[in-house]
Amino acid sequence: MKFLHAADLHLDTPFQGLSGLTPALQERLITAPLMALTRLVKLAIAEHVDFVLLVGDLFDQQSQSVQAQAALMSALEQLNEAQIPVILSFGNHDFQPDLTNWHLPANVHAFGPQVTTVTVTTADQTRVAISGFSYAKRWVTDDLVATYPAKAQADYHIGTLHGQTGVAGDHYAPFSLSELLAKHYDYWALGHIHQRQVLNEQPPVIYSGNIQGRHRGETGPKGCLIVTSQADHTLQPVFHDLTSITWTDWTADLTGHWERQSLVQQLADQLTASMTTGYQLVTVSLPATVELGTSTELALTQGALLTQLQELAGEHWWPVAIEQVVTTDSVPLFGLNATTWQHAGQTVVTDAAVAELAGHLLDEDFLNTALLDDVSTTVWQQQVMQLLTDQYHLTTGVDDDVD
Repeated sequence: MKFLHAADLHLDTPFQGLSGLTPALQERLITAPLMALTRLVKLAIAEHVDFVLLVGDLFDQQSQSVQAQAALMSALEQLNEAQIPVILSFGNHDFQPDLTNWHLPANVHAFGPQVTTVTVTTADQTRVAISGFSYAKRWVTDDLVATYPAKAQADYHIGTLHGQTGVAGDHYAPFSLSELLAKHYDYWALGHIHQRQVLNEQPPVIYSGNIQGRHRGETGPKGCLIVTSQADHTLQPVFHDLTSITWTDWTADLTGHWERQSLVQQLADQLTASMTTGYQLVTVSLPATVELGTSTELALTQGALLTQLQELAGEHWWPVAIEQVVTTDSVPLFGLNATTWQHAGQTVVTDAAVAELAGHLLDEDFLNTALLDDVSTTVWQQQVMQLLTDQYHLTTGVDDDVD
């Protein structure tokens, strides 16, 4: 028995943190997730998988472009023609209040908002039970693992779950590893975390990661897992790269004093020599041992150095940022070391302090009129606290979905 596990396709993803792109590169970025999906379908057919699992966030938003919808439907239809079943779910990015709006091919089973189980019988008559659910709204705060059924009377039982470890009340279908293992399933196919990671070896509890990096924080190869049954009844996952564009952190091999023109040319030469395959979106780091002339340092700070290097971009690379590595023994701010700053942050940035800040905001007439209405100060402060928490989840690397 063999299946493909993928998640977080994020079709229609807006690539973040890029500037100075050529029209050709802009088009290449737009189509990168679609190309990754095309590679996924070709891989599934070439590997003769028995079924495909797509575990949430197929799209980057609840509403999708016609191009993204067409790409997904075409992919599903190709798998249908190859007689490969697809079991999919929607996540927090592409949550679906009404699944009846989707007219999916006959080979596709889409999970609804409640945990349900579907059984697939493979060509060799292996029976595989697959349990899961879709998001009907942006946040699923209940611990739904308790509603997953006990291990079925089948050859294998697989759980699919788009969520993250946490406690009830957290935004993204919180669960604990011990809860998952207590179900005694043969495999947990996880989605939501964009970094591929193994939470448990056997039975495998695995995030497949996303199929295409979306910003400079999502470096390295991205793709899917082909999972194959073994003679001892265990399931063994193997990673397959699907990316056409990879985000990369790269440190220049430099030391000593450098001026602008010679530095840019040296960086371009080294990048061209080291980036010889694929296409890399590169964050360039200058070692702390590099000394920059005054005008060169100003060009680095103002972004002119990056623009100049982009003009020399090679066939396989494009610089997205240039940064100087800062030594840990640099002069601390205001004479205070990192430990002192950390302690100050923990002491000062407290719930009480934020609530007091919320109270001071009421002194501003326009905020008071626009936001307070008939709500009491205490309730308003609670709302501000919740909004700040929600915004943190939506804008930091711990969310955009712990993405």
